[in-house]
Amino acid sequence: MQGKKGLIVGIANDRSYATFITESLLKAGAQCAFTHLPGEKMERRCRNALTELGLTDPWLMPMDAGSDADLDAVFAKLKADWGTIDFVVHSIAFADKSWLEKGKFCATPR
Repeated sequence: MQGKKGLIVGIANDRSYATFITESLLKAGAQCAFTHLPGEKMERRCRNALTELGLTDPWLMPMDAGSDADLDAVFAKLKADWGTIDFVVHSIAFADKSWLEKGKFCATPR
């Protein structure tokens, strides 16, 4: 991963799968950008997790994955700052129990 650049989506705290994935990517030489859920509390949690990984000034933006405007803004800013990226880590997990009913999984909303 040396010299590769990518976006990590889903660091909510220091116990998130995305945090451990980031740790491995950084050790392998990757450069990572990050998003957090909107709001000061979520930004603080994400920054704290990144600080524990040794990142003091990470590329970080708020993003609601259910918002096309947020997605467009993140990728536009990332393109302006970095040009292209080599990978995306999607580590967002939420599913309403009703979405997982047998036979309805393909109808799961965004």
